[in-house]
Amino acid sequence: MIAALVVVIGWYVAHSFNMVRDRANKRHDMIVEYLLEAYRRLEKAANREDKTEEQAVAFESAVADIQLLGNPDQITETVKYLKAYASVGGGTIDNVLSLLRDDLRKEFGLSRVNHSLIIFRFVRDRSSEWRPGSFVETPVCRTSPVHAYKGP
Repeated sequence: MIAALVVVIGWYVAHSFNMVRDRANKRHDMIVEYLLEAYRRLEKAANREDKTEEQAVAFESAVADIQLLGNPDQITETVKYLKAYASVGGGTIDNVLSLLRDDLRKEFGLSRVNHSLIIFRFVRDRSSEWRPGSFVETPVCRTSPVHAYKGP
């Protein structure tokens, strides 16, 4: 009788621990998924002179997701960008993208990248042909200024 009681209690405890672990894993996976999508939406709209309404709405949504689910550094950098954008009408979201990239690579078990984040954009020329237009390079050192290259 005692052995059966120990087995039942052991099963209950093991089941409870598994439920807690499964819930934590699911929460972690959801956060990573949301931040990956936020990265994609930010990158899609970043450093574009003419954003479409769809890109602007996606950008706003990504910023909200980061403020909800991001780590303290990501949230701080996002708020810093928003304040700069609101006060002077400009700013760069590249530092937020770099933080997201670094954390997501870590979550996926990928090695750390020691080179700059480069956001490349095509533009249409007068003949409606796509050509390389510009890229913005964010230095690895987060305190350095952003360098921009404008294509021919």
